[in-house]
Amino acid sequence: MLVPFNVKVLSLKKIYDMPGTWSDDEYRQILVELEIEDSAELAGKDLFEILLMALQDLDPEDAADRVLASKLPPRVSPGARQNIVQDLVDGQRPWEDVADITLHPRVFAASLLLYQAFPRLFPRPALMQLVMHMQSLKPESRELMNRPPEAAFVTRVLADGMDAESILERLFDEQLAAHSFPEATGVIWLAEFSEQDENSARLTVYSSEHWLEDMDGVSEFQSRAYNDRPPDEDED
Repeated sequence: MLVPFNVKVLSLKKIYDMPGTWSDDEYRQILVELEIEDSAELAGKDLFEILLMALQDLDPEDAADRVLASKLPPRVSPGARQNIVQDLVDGQRPWEDVADITLHPRVFAASLLLYQAFPRLFPRPALMQLVMHMQSLKPESRELMNRPPEAAFVTRVLADGMDAESILERLFDEQLAAHSFPEATGVIWLAEFSEQDENSARLTVYSSEHWLEDMDGVSEFQSRAYNDRPPDEDED
């Protein structure tokens, strides 16, 4: 049976930011919460510099809690936020270690802003960028490259490139083989198709070193990756 995709790894590197980590509206919201006025008309570099100064006027741990409260969902308790703050003060990497992996990209974003405001106190967070060329080998698999890549699909692509002892295979073997993988959004922080043509596309993936380090040394592989089944669609 023909495998749906052939995949070539083009690059894998450590980086220190990714597209869309913060928006100007999110920066403005923090300033509103800090009761800083006259930020509505600011944008870009000017807005960012005002935000950094506002954070630097606070105790660093208070600033960290406020940034986390703004970036994390309401279900994260103040106590859980304080644990993350303490991890950052201790030089740990909560963007890889928080138990709820779906929070990892948000913790990374908060950690990045805090490093920019307090580079001598908080660690500089890093992530990895993986770029792959995907070629469709079956007509029906082309459709998957004509829509934004789903996290579950991309995670299955990665797992197909890793050996059986990789952390993805060890932790998520059942979800990788099933049709529902909600935790994949904690593995894949961002994924984008580009340079698409009829049978191929470039796939750029952003995630933590924790998940992507097992792709180091991989050059080419085949993948049977697929999207999750829609939640209202019954299992066969």
